[in-house]
Amino acid sequence: MEKLYVNEIRPNGEVSTVGLFYSRGEAENIVAQLRNIPEKSECYYEIVEAVAGSPSTSSPKQMREPVKG
Repeated sequence: MEKLYVNEIRPNGEVSTVGLFYSRGEAENIVAQLRNIPEKSECYYEIVEAVAGSPSTSSPKQMREPVKG
């Protein structure tokens, strides 16, 4: 099963994990919803693959795949 984190990168450089998702479609859907929120319009989003076998509290695998929108 695929496990993907969605991270939000704010204009000031702060990074926040939005959540853990189990399909790319699900992750892309939440990014699209977030982009429709006016307060989030300047944020950048990335979808990264979670490392297999690691607890969800550890850092995601750094295979960054920016989501364009």
